[in-house]
Amino acid sequence: MFDYDKSRFNGICIPYSRFSTTEQDKVGRKSLERQLEEAKRYARENNLYINEELMFADKGVSGFAKQGHLSKTFEKGQMSLMLEVLEDVPFKERENIYLCFHAFDRFSRQHPEVAYEQFSKILKRGFNIVTTIDDCFYSSKEADLESMLISIIKMSSAHYESEVKSVYVSDAHRRRRETLEYLYNHPTQKGKHKHIGLKQSTTPRWILESEIIYDFVDENGVARKDSFSKFSLDEAKAVIINQIFDWKIQGLGHTKICQLLNQKKIPTFEDGNCRKAKQWHTFAISNLFKNKSTIGTFTLKTVEDQEYFCESERIFKTRSNKVDATSEMENYFPAVVTVEKYETALKVIAMNNKGEKISEPEDKTHVFSKVLRCTCGGRLVFKGTRKTGKSEKSDWFEYLRCENAILKDGCDAENIIYKDFEMAFLRFATSSNYTVFSTTQSKLKTKLKRLSIKQSRLNSEKEQLLLEANGLKKTFESIVTQNLDATLLLDSISKNEASLHTVQNELVKIDEQVKGVEREYEKSGKPIDKRTIKKELRSEDYSKRLLMRRAVNQQLRKNVVHMEVCSTKLLKFVIVCFDDYVIRTYAYQDEFSSDLMFNSIKINVENHDESEAYDLIMHLFKEVRISLSGGNAVITNFDLKVHLSGIKEKYLK
Repeated sequence: MFDYDKSRFNGICIPYSRFSTTEQDKVGRKSLERQLEEAKRYARENNLYINEELMFADKGVSGFAKQGHLSKTFEKGQMSLMLEVLEDVPFKERENIYLCFHAFDRFSRQHPEVAYEQFSKILKRGFNIVTTIDDCFYSSKEADLESMLISIIKMSSAHYESEVKSVYVSDAHRRRRETLEYLYNHPTQKGKHKHIGLKQSTTPRWILESEIIYDFVDENGVARKDSFSKFSLDEAKAVIINQIFDWKIQGLGHTKICQLLNQKKIPTFEDGNCRKAKQWHTFAISNLFKNKSTIGTFTLKTVEDQEYFCESERIFKTRSNKVDATSEMENYFPAVVTVEKYETALKVIAMNNKGEKISEPEDKTHVFSKVLRCTCGGRLVFKGTRKTGKSEKSDWFEYLRCENAILKDGCDAENIIYKDFEMAFLRFATSSNYTVFSTTQSKLKTKLKRLSIKQSRLNSEKEQLLLEANGLKKTFESIVTQNLDATLLLDSISKNEASLHTVQNELVKIDEQVKGVEREYEKSGKPIDKRTIKKELRSEDYSKRLLMRRAVNQQLRKNVVHMEVCSTKLLKFVIVCFDDYVIRTYAYQDEFSSDLMFNSIKINVENHDESEAYDLIMHLFKEVRISLSGGNAVITNFDLKVHLSGIKEKYLK
């Protein structure tokens, strides 16, 4: 992809273009052509090669982001893809790569600090940046203080322009929300207006929208016009929703309704910008009965920024919270079901919930809640039914099942008898060389060790920069004494000071993190006694079992990095990694045991931060899963260790 005739060209030009809105793309497709033509012009004039496969464009994606946040283009857009592709370029070849943007506002409209950080990161990785509007060239080798200041000013200008637009747009939305609140809920207007509103992503998928100019009289008695969306029903989807409500009134559960919809091959509703689910899931059914939009009632939301202090980084940040912008508005959408049918369905659900429960919702905890997943990636559903028989003792039959298997969505996992699975885990935990039911102290020690390594590295960098600063100072004094030009040296001194400032700031952050971990270490409690755990989990008193399950679950949530189970007809095994970063495996049913099913493989992650370590572990989990399922040539435990060692080496490269 990055090959070119080096005897003919000086390097490769990679154009990037962006549109903020889909309307911008429709109205002026020539904008894309203009940006590409400018890149081609620059390539011709500077003898650069353009590969058609290496052209990137974000259409309908804003480059704007609030302070402290990355824009969508850098998180999941074509910009993100381009930067990911560039990582494959050998370091020695990067000086021949020229990333072409029409102007800085096409690169980013983020806050200048964030934009400059991304800009510098590209340069530090050895690539060149060109803005074709002024043919400015930026490189890590030739970046002088003046050009850097100019780039920051341009980034500030792009961000400010977007921020002003954002304020105007927000203000327009606020005024229209206030208008709708008046039209739907003011005593003089209530009942006179229906099925008009704002176009937004939260509009139900059974509603069709069309833009209209709507005439109304405002609260001051002035006749006005404004653009709104006119809502109507998608009749085909309305039939499906009414069928779902009818099934619920007949007493069918969410899972059974999903199965019927999937058996009849009725397509899901998600479309537009949302990912279309392959099959119906219980949460989609559940949401219909929680959603008053089905009877046409809706509440508009808005986003408010809240400033908070981040303890881990010891800095102030902002987060966005959704809040109600209006009261409930009746007849906002056309009702897809009658109020009578909606209320009847809710009564059926309420009656079903009144039956004898295994526990209160907040107590519905099993040992593996939010810790264990199926090897297919699906969530495990915990079910319990009361045993019936002549015995006076009351007990429950409990099991775990993959949600994807219940819905027949590509998983063939079988039910897992919970009691047996729990006991198998306790046997494994007791025999393991890892203290499963210890406190979080081992995890905190690992975290401290990582921070210490990073601290040492930064201190070494600091010492090197201080030595360099001392040398530059002496050289500067010598040049001044000889009345020579010291301009280039001043640039070097400026870069050295900037680097030293960055390193010192990083050291301050790490020092705060170390103090935070040490405080947490002091607060960590005593480990749970294993004999007490076994006794309470086997107790005939269900409330005691629940209390101990919750205690063990809280411990596992702190200690487990990842845990998954395979429960197919032919395979019954568990893969788990605790915070000691050892991948362990075991068979949870004796009849499915073999030597290969029992492993304990240490993964060295000392030189990686927490997110990098997690990514590596997940990559190795996939290989372990394939190996235990017979998907490769691994036969023995030794084979598996050698295989994972090779996979790790390739992954880190």
